[in-house]
Amino acid sequence: MGTFAQLNLRNELLEQLQALAYLTPTAIQEAAIPAILDGADVAGQAETGSGKTAAYGLPLLHRLDANLEQVQALIVVPTRELALQVRQELKQFAKLMPNLKISSFYGGHAFSQERASLAHPPQVLVGTPGRLTDHLNRNTLNLAHVQQLVLDEADKLLEMGFEEELDQVIAALPRKRQTILFSATMPEGVKELISASLKAPKFIKATATTVPDQVKFVGLKVEQADRQEVLVKLLQQQSGSGTVVFTNTRAATDEVTAFVQAHGLSVKALHGGMEQRDRDQTMTLFRNGSVAILVATDVAARGLDIDALHAIIHYELPDDKAAYLHRSGRTGRAGRNGTVYTLATPKGEQKLRDWELVRMDEWLDAGTLSAAHTQQASEPRFATIYIQAGRKDKISPRDIVGALIAEAGLEAGQIGKIEVQDKSSYVAVPEKESREIVKLLSNGKIKGRKFRVSLVQ
Repeated sequence: MGTFAQLNLRNELLEQLQALAYLTPTAIQEAAIPAILDGADVAGQAETGSGKTAAYGLPLLHRLDANLEQVQALIVVPTRELALQVRQELKQFAKLMPNLKISSFYGGHAFSQERASLAHPPQVLVGTPGRLTDHLNRNTLNLAHVQQLVLDEADKLLEMGFEEELDQVIAALPRKRQTILFSATMPEGVKELISASLKAPKFIKATATTVPDQVKFVGLKVEQADRQEVLVKLLQQQSGSGTVVFTNTRAATDEVTAFVQAHGLSVKALHGGMEQRDRDQTMTLFRNGSVAILVATDVAARGLDIDALHAIIHYELPDDKAAYLHRSGRTGRAGRNGTVYTLATPKGEQKLRDWELVRMDEWLDAGTLSAAHTQQASEPRFATIYIQAGRKDKISPRDIVGALIAEAGLEAGQIGKIEVQDKSSYVAVPEKESREIVKLLSNGKIKGRKFRVSLVQ
């Protein structure tokens, strides 16, 4: 395994990777980045967790001309969540590249805002097929200058019925371009898409079913009736935030969340029955550490990509082996350690044996778990403040930090993660002083102006 420096990326990217503590590339990155830099079409088999966004994103950013206000790279993704996640990750990598604009277009986002933003087109556009074709049909989007096309999660794009939209988007692109496709699986539909859209592609395979070595698998044998009690004891032994508990249904998600909450732990539910705004806000709270535990279904967590995710708990086993490994691969990212816990009922143990996954690194006796250990998860370090101002108000994270220091008397080291969206911003602050901080910031100013400030519950 080499280093990122050996992959011949531009200095701005290498400096930022070092700042992010990305030291060595994953298998898919080491294989894909040189091929993409060489200009070859690439078809990669890789799931979430294998590092595929960096695998195509870093060489894509390397080849951009930030001085040209044209859409030079188009990334097509199946869901809104993934569009936001990919945009955020690319912005993080491109932090030291001046004049670079990365936008995401998706359903549920105001079309008028997207159209207005195209007055100064982004160099990188991440979009869902439906919203991209909407722009093409209204002649608001020019794709004539696209040099690189990425089809991310191609199997999901086809599974969700986007074949016609993909055809329309691809038809609007220049014939002379580089096409990169990633897919977790390779069914016939994806193979046909590769044949029709890629020229002499290089095939690369590194799926998340090979979970990183730094991930430890721990099993707990439990009876069906004892699962909730065992889960709470296990959660009480987790230090800090960054734990995801996987369930199979919305009803189970809500039931488990209520039970865990009743024991004083910091927890939120995430499932497809929630309003999109509530799902987005829950993810913000989890990302910045204001919520320590997330109880989620597979569908709702499809776009889940949290840097500090240190533990996965399978409260219920999914239907198949691939889903189990897909969940498990969400921890242990970028060389970090992670632990995957599995609550295995007698029926679950049989399922693990059928999957040939019975070899846990360790089996714990659920009866020996004690609730008397560390309970940091019950007292989150941060609370989240909502500010009714964002990018459209010319507000930046630096402006928010400045206001918190000047108006609320905080030190820079006390301020947690900041997310600035189009018309709103979220910032993590010390939980104990959060109400006083809201009061001071409400009476003060951010960048010389007053904005509505409130505490996110």
